[in-house]
Amino acid sequence: MKVEIKGYTDRYKQGFLQCLKNNYPWMAEVSDDELYEWTKPFMEYDWQEALPAEIKQYQHGIVFLDGQRVVGFLGFIYAKRHWKGHEYIYQNGTTWAVNEGYRIYLFKALKQADALADVLGDFTPVKAVEETLTKVFKYKYIDHKVYRFYPVPCFHEKLTYQMILDEKDLTDEILRMEFHDHQPYGVKCLKISDGQQDSFIFFRVNHRIRKHRRVFRKRRSILKILKLTNPDLFCNHYREIVWHLQKGEHPYVQIEPLPHKLTGFGIKEKKVVRLGLDKTGWDVPIDLLYSEEAILP
Repeated sequence: MKVEIKGYTDRYKQGFLQCLKNNYPWMAEVSDDELYEWTKPFMEYDWQEALPAEIKQYQHGIVFLDGQRVVGFLGFIYAKRHWKGHEYIYQNGTTWAVNEGYRIYLFKALKQADALADVLGDFTPVKAVEETLTKVFKYKYIDHKVYRFYPVPCFHEKLTYQMILDEKDLTDEILRMEFHDHQPYGVKCLKISDGQQDSFIFFRVNHRIRKHRRVFRKRRSILKILKLTNPDLFCNHYREIVWHLQKGEHPYVQIEPLPHKLTGFGIKEKKVVRLGLDKTGWDVPIDLLYSEEAILP
């Protein structure tokens, strides 16, 4: 048995969908069209800033081929990103599916994919993948929790708020490009100011569906903060800012760990797994933009 590892192209679409259905029960219950529609954000994304040629062939993932049959798939999101004048390639893992009997090739495929990026993140690994990434590929735990805020009214606004509607309203070139890339996926940007300093919050409301249920499928929506440019400003005014975000639909607000610990009524810590690997030596902060958290429905 000779297994080839190649970059995904449209010619493998049918085999890719069947491989997903072999590995995820809920996917086996939907049509091919419905399943591909769900995968489309990470299978068809294309950013404003072009990726290097050596990454292009792996941009939408890697397939394992036994002859002409797709027996494995590793999905990735790659992006060219910037930090304090440095440019680097970021990679985020998405959906992975490898048929039984072919998982021994996972290490080879991951090694090949990871070599293409400078900073890597994986935010939703199953336990087996978590162990592989941390023990074999030396990923580090970014954190084990996120903050989740429940609605607590705040009626005294000290800050000013501006919803960014057009990328031209952003003077920073990097923020403008990030907004351009993510706006098609429902990501919004809010500018906050206390008169002396500003912060930009990139966020997205996730309307959650219980895929396994036929009734009562809808769950309470979650507003996920994907990137925060001034964590200190947020920490100093978090009750006002969170309530401002909640007033529309009153969803839960979720944010990644902050430099200052937050406690109090309406705040809970939710366990998660956030893994990252920074090969640059620049101590690059890893946010949720250019990840499945930002683009998947």
